[in-house]
Amino acid sequence: MEVASSRNTPIIYRICGDRFLMLELGDEVDLKLNFKAIIMKENIEKENIKGVREIMFATCSLLISYDPFEIKVQDLIDRLKMLEDQGIDYLNRSVPSRLIHVPILFNDRWTIECSKAHHLPPDLESVAEYNGLSVEEFIKVYTSTDYWVKYLGFCPGEISFNALDPEKELRAAQLKVPRTWTPQGAIGIYRSGNCIYPAVIPGGVKLIGRTPLRIFDIHQKNPAFKESPALFIPGDRLRVIPIDEKEYLAIEKNIDTYQYELEEGTYSGSWLRSSS
Repeated sequence: MEVASSRNTPIIYRICGDRFLMLELGDEVDLKLNFKAIIMKENIEKENIKGVREIMFATCSLLISYDPFEIKVQDLIDRLKMLEDQGIDYLNRSVPSRLIHVPILFNDRWTIECSKAHHLPPDLESVAEYNGLSVEEFIKVYTSTDYWVKYLGFCPGEISFNALDPEKELRAAQLKVPRTWTPQGAIGIYRSGNCIYPAVIPGGVKLIGRTPLRIFDIHQKNPAFKESPALFIPGDRLRVIPIDEKEYLAIEKNIDTYQYELEEGTYSGSWLRSSS
């Protein structure tokens, strides 16, 4: 392990086996750190460092895959330290950021049926109580802020996102025993953020609703998936639109031709600073 000097919080470099190097930017759920990770990935890619194969990141870390036959790990660390020592003001940078509207049916019958099938009480009621709110108050708070997509992970297309207004960040305890299956499109909430299940998969977080949108489509039928089978990319923003079951079923029925609401734009790190 090595620690590089910086005018900001030092980055910790961890050697992970013989082909991976992890950069830890911090140890807390902080969207400013995630924004910094996005900018760092962009800066490293621009360097075209020989031997670097792929760069992945989570909330506040980067994982670099490299070829040890093309670059030694110490040489890679030295190159990255040079970038870090340039003292880039990450929070004065901007990144491409689409605003994507996501219709959500709260307290839907499918996630309720899922809870019953796993011998669990309905999740939304317990999540609202965990936050000291009624169900109606919880939905009002949850839909009153936009969200920041931090990363994709756990399974293809699944996103992790947090409230851009930290005062409206809601939490939930995770399940002690994970579910064996979760409905596609289910909205999950846990201690450090939120997620959308892109397929029927196991899961261990509380469910508060479901979206009829596909967020991952390997067949890329809808024009929204023209560039990628994953709808979201890190740095996108998400706006929750509450709907009823009738609207849900109408969208689901015509999902291949449904017009996703995508607003192209940018987002500045200075806005994250001012919202903290």
